[in-house]
Order: sequence, then C-alpha cells, then structure tokens
Amino acid sequence: MFIKIREKKIGINYPPYIIAEACINHEGRINLAKEMVYEAKKNGADCVKFQYHILDDEMLRKAPKSSNFKEDLYTTLKKTNLTLREHIILKNFCEKNRIHYLCTPFSKKSVDVLKKDLKVDFFKTGSGELTNLPFQLHVAKQKKPVIISTGMSDMKEISRTVNLVKKINKNIILTQCTSVYPCPSYLTGIELIPIFKKRFNVITGLSDHSNSIYSSLGAVALGACIIEKHFTLDKSAKGPDHASSIEPNELKELVIGANEIYNSKKIKVKKILKEEKQIISWARESVVSVQNIKKGEKFNEKNISTKRPNAKNGEIESKYFYKVLGKRSKKDVKKNKTLNWTDLI
Repeated sequence: MFIKIREKKIGINYPPYIIAEACINHEGRINLAKEMVYEAKKNGADCVKFQYHILDDEMLRKAPKSSNFKEDLYTTLKKTNLTLREHIILKNFCEKNRIHYLCTPFSKKSVDVLKKDLKVDFFKTGSGELTNLPFQLHVAKQKKPVIISTGMSDMKEISRTVNLVKKINKNIILTQCTSVYPCPSYLTGIELIPIFKKRFNVITGLSDHSNSIYSSLGAVALGACIIEKHFTLDKSAKGPDHASSIEPNELKELVIGANEIYNSKKIKVKKILKEEKQIISWARESVVSVQNIKKGEKFNEKNISTKRPNAKNGEIESKYFYKVLGKRSKKDVKKNKTLNWTDLI
C-alpha cells in the first residue's frame, strides 16, 4: 500500500516523507517564504507546506484566539496571508528547487483555487476541519491524495470522517496530531499511529507540534510514513507558530534520523546475516576440555566447559554442550583442547 506524489512513493516500505510546515512563519513575506523553501530543500525535506486562506469564506470575524495568538485569528491571518499570485510564484519556486509544494485549504473556495489555479498534486486538511464534513467531502471529490490531520478529535469523529472520505477517495494518509502549541512530548500520542493503521487500513503519520524532533523520530519507529513538522528560520521570532517549530539544523537532523530509523527497520526475520559471519568466528565459543581427560572417561561439567573461538571443521559448538555431557571420550584428551564430534563414543 502506497501513495505516489510525483516521483515519491509514500508508504510503509518507503523512506519517510518529511514535510516542512511553513504555516504562517513566513509572516506574509514572499521573500522569507522563498528562503524557507530553499532551507527546507537544503536540509533534506521532501515537501514544504503553506496555507491558503479566503478568510470571509472560512470564518466569521468574531472567531476567538488561543493563547499563542496576540491578535484575533482573522487579523493575524489577514496580515500573514499570501496572495494567489504569491502562491503561484512559490509553487514554481518549489518546482525549480525540486521540492514538493503542498498547501492547506480552509474552505471549499480555497480547495477550488488550489486545484484550478495552482494545480496541486495533493491536499492536506487541518485538524480544525476534521469534523467539517461538507468540506471533507468536497476535498475528497477532487480525487487527489489527501492528508487528514486528527488534532482535537476522538476515534468516533475520525471514523466518521474517514468512512465518508473513503466512499469517494481511498488515497488517504491519516496523521496523529495534538493541537497544542508547542506540544509537550507526553501529549504527542505517537502510540496511536499503529492503532490508526490497524483500525482504518490507511497510511499513517504524525503532524508534530512539539518544539523538538524526538517525537517525530519515535513516530517513524512506530510506522509513521510521513512527518509534518512546523518549520521556521528563527524560533525566537514573533508569531503564534515559531515556538512550536524547528529550525533548519534541526530539520536536517530530523531527516537524517528518520531515514536511519527507517533503514533500521528493514530486517523483519531474525537470522544470521552474512555480514555477521566473520564475527562469529571469534565471538562464539566451542566445547573445550578444562582438565586432562582419559579414554573412556565421562564428560561432565568439571572436565569440560566452553571457550572462544567458535568451533570449526567438526569441532563442537557451545550450543551443543549439554549433548556432550554424559558421553564418554574415545581417546585421551589434554587440557584446553577443543572437542571434536569424533572424540565422543
């Protein structure tokens, strides 16, 4: 099971897909947004995600704010919203720099703009829209892959949305998310990732609002196929999302770590590897005499033991020690000699 975005395949058998979430950390400045794209690519991200707001289509002006905002939501987004022309410039800039462009819509009209004018390859819906069923249905009807984030929701709500979307579009990636900014590690809920996979039979990932990379790395170990991480050029900058973001050097470490963890999961059957066989020759033990043993004498735990190196050419490996006990010696054996199967009667 995988979903293909241009040249990239996203799924359990492919390297984790890393999304640098620019959110509104570009502060509405196109040049800063471009710099973020450049830094995201330079530090190994697969994708940069932005947001597209048609404010009066998605909210009333009386929408309240949370503690991470200094102004009301409408005012904040109006100040930081990029124009359609700027998004087109950014998408072209992403393509020029060979990094995927992704954008979150927040209303049906913004979905239509992203499809018609920006010709996006896929969609990402925010956690606030999980229960907005008309909106989710409209996104599903575009027949493009969709990442659905699950912050501020319970299993019943997630099931309702996933079941609705699946009737039209089965190309779903479901991300565990906790909508706290920044999110402490004990609230990230990464153990839900394999639960989502089993329950909904979809590709899963993590939308991570913590201010470090550790939860994301743990998520990859648990089977996350995508990591979406808030990204900034400066955590100390003013704005609602900078404090819950990572900087370019951390993004680089996230990409390296996520791929190392993915590679460490490739062996699914425990067996002796060809790369280990050289080490076996000295690291394992063989059955040896620890006393002089006479012909016809029984082998016991006083006159034999196990010592390095490993057995070779008919010698007895330590794992067969208890098969030797009670057998008799076919010949005289001097102390500190490796026993051979031909030494046993």
